[in-house]
Amino acid sequence: MEALDVEEPGHVVAPKKVAAMSATLASRTTKDVVPYAVIAGTLGALARRVMEAGKELHIILAGCNTIGLVSHLHTSTPEAARPHVWVICTNEVWPSDLAPMLWHHHATLVNKGDLTEFRLATRTLLGEYTEHYQRQRIEDDSLREARAGRSTGGIDESLANAARCSRLDQVQLVAGGAAEVALM
Repeated sequence: MEALDVEEPGHVVAPKKVAAMSATLASRTTKDVVPYAVIAGTLGALARRVMEAGKELHIILAGCNTIGLVSHLHTSTPEAARPHVWVICTNEVWPSDLAPMLWHHHATLVNKGDLTEFRLATRTLLGEYTEHYQRQRIEDDSLREARAGRSTGGIDESLANAARCSRLDQVQLVAGGAAEVALM
């Protein structure tokens, strides 16, 4: 395939359009909220197709407090597909630099139908990093306010206590629609 010339018409954006787009992006102060039901509906449909193909779906929700999506995912995923879906999530305000630790061992330690080795290695990795994380942690007033009056999810003990992992058919929905997902 021959490379296109960057000067070819259609590949040049007028400076006024670039400036307008830059101004629009610069004026944004928040992220667009995507409702959990929309995300869960899409993932539920994917789970059905994955099950029909005889495969497993591993969903790694590495952001902060992503356990809130799990109940919607449970409801949106056909019951027959749930045993073929693993979900990894957090139940705490999660340090963004730790997100790769949730998938670090995934490619080498996951066996179809069994994430035991992956879970143990990830818990160990997070546990070993906890002391370093606590030493370098900067106190953030907004996080302190968010945690006021409730448990920190175990981050004071081990970062592994803020990570959850379970097959979707093993997730329990409790009063109020919250999901109970096993510890990593």
